[in-house]
Amino acid sequence: MVVFFIVFIGLAISSAAGPAVRNLASISTGRNWTEATDSHGRFKRQAQCGLYEWQCADGTCIPIDGECDGKVDCPDKSDETHARCRNKKCQTNWFRCTYGACVDGNAPCNNVVECADQSDELLARCHNQTRLDKNQFRCLNEDTIPAEFFCDGVLDCLDGSDETVRACADQTCRGHLFQCAYGACVDQGAECNGSNECADGSDEAPELCNKPTIIKPNRPVSGKCVLPPYPEHGTYTTGSNTPGAKPGQALPYVQLNVSCDEGYGVVGDSVVFCQDGKFSTKTGLPQCVPFCKLDPHISVHYQCKLSGQYNGRRPCNSAEPVGTVVIPECNFPNYFSNDLRYMRCESDGQWNRIVRCRPECGRVTPAGGGLVINGTTAKRGEVPWHVAVYRKPTRGSKLYELICGGSLVSNSVVISAGHCFWSIGMPLAASEYSVATAKLFSDWDHPEDKDAQKSELISIELPDHFKGASANFQSDLAILILETPFKYQTYVRPVCLSLRSDGIDQQLETGALGKVAGFGLTGENGPNSPVLKVVDLPYVPVKECYRITPLTFTENITGDKICAGYSNGTAALCRGDSGGGLAFPETDLGTTRYYLRGVVSTAPTGPDMCNRYTVITFTQIRKHEDFINQFL
Repeated sequence: MVVFFIVFIGLAISSAAGPAVRNLASISTGRNWTEATDSHGRFKRQAQCGLYEWQCADGTCIPIDGECDGKVDCPDKSDETHARCRNKKCQTNWFRCTYGACVDGNAPCNNVVECADQSDELLARCHNQTRLDKNQFRCLNEDTIPAEFFCDGVLDCLDGSDETVRACADQTCRGHLFQCAYGACVDQGAECNGSNECADGSDEAPELCNKPTIIKPNRPVSGKCVLPPYPEHGTYTTGSNTPGAKPGQALPYVQLNVSCDEGYGVVGDSVVFCQDGKFSTKTGLPQCVPFCKLDPHISVHYQCKLSGQYNGRRPCNSAEPVGTVVIPECNFPNYFSNDLRYMRCESDGQWNRIVRCRPECGRVTPAGGGLVINGTTAKRGEVPWHVAVYRKPTRGSKLYELICGGSLVSNSVVISAGHCFWSIGMPLAASEYSVATAKLFSDWDHPEDKDAQKSELISIELPDHFKGASANFQSDLAILILETPFKYQTYVRPVCLSLRSDGIDQQLETGALGKVAGFGLTGENGPNSPVLKVVDLPYVPVKECYRITPLTFTENITGDKICAGYSNGTAALCRGDSGGGLAFPETDLGTTRYYLRGVVSTAPTGPDMCNRYTVITFTQIRKHEDFINQFL
């Protein structure tokens, strides 16, 4: 009886009302729906929303707290409009979106869009920039207008960038003014006065003024091109034949040059033409979507995966749209990586990971052996980290004097010996020296050194404790900072540098052979070697080093020294070899790399004389970890 009575009453009301109404039961929600014809004869769907629900303009029901919360819940977006939210009062600890919605107080500049108009992420402070400078506003196209003209409701920039959420999100209008949906401030009483005073027409919005919404078909006007609205997250300018044209204007011919806000890119052609009402693209105005910036890097190159193709690839652009999959590849043979997983452009315009490859270090190319005294001539690429150090020509001379060696540890840092740059108790100036790598011949400008690279020095850094011979050559180390970074290639590669203790013990074992190179003297009284020589010297434990060296020299075996060499005349180092690196091999997964463990320092007969029957001291790299790390 109750059910019958309710249905009966419903039918009675329907018959009494003017428009025809029929009752519909919603099986999925249990909610009652009605469909009615309005005064124009159009069907309008209405919902009887629950007590804790809010009804959208199209009749959809959403949670009651979904209105003006920054998130669009209604299919027709009617819960997040300027007309509905403009007078909403926000708590003091909330953030008010430009169109009026209230969101969390931490929303501004947190890289998460929480306002439907994105105004929480478009504030000037989010980008550390302002377009106001010296009482002028700078348009996106770099034109300028008086500061009082921006965000006043009138388009003054040719590209319209003075009247956008990005430009006006920070605006706070005085109480007697009307604030447009995008933030501009216009005169009191602007709303619903029959005249558009906001650039976006929000002061005359049908919802605000209780006017029926009139949808105009997007058709050409009398065979002319009607300029479309600016794309979301972007703008456009028109060609030189139609400067200053704005959305809504009808022109017989127009060229649109679309540009996007920072972090967004154009999908489709950025230049669109229209003539006699026909646009050159069938898909409409190009859209601005989030793009991921793909910065070039010397160590890696990128291939973009073609959608829908298993092995299809294309060259990547400097910016790629959301969803793009990138295949990174190291620039072989000078760079490598053990992790080359694909990169993907995420919805926030950021890559899920960035791949950079490491410089290939400590790899030699051909086989070789030897050094200065009884050493063998180096082959191309045998010690690609070796650097020759020259003193620049002095007054009355045009010759560069080769004085020392060094080891390349990065493209702009060389490790050498401190005593090479020390004289009469004082460090020498960096301006007095130049360096060169990939040198097989000692002459500075030898014509056969086709792969040589050269650089001046920005600075020479010495440890605070280094005082030369007066302190027994303790901390005999120098860091050279290059003015022109070297470019890695087959014959120019850094030596591997590991300052941790890992691998030290197994490499520095009695008899283990370390490689050294140099252009030093070829004998006790011989000239400097005209070609680069290499030698493999055996490691000598410190206790044995003390035993076989003269007593007068042992004070130079300081706590930061290691020893290597022969005492039977097999091979030795000499003047000109100082600063060269002692590098030991280590094999990992079938690849042999050389690691820098010491720097040529002194020998018992002194740094300026030769003696093939003695061992040499080297400054141990690991003992100076903190000093070296300052410059890497």
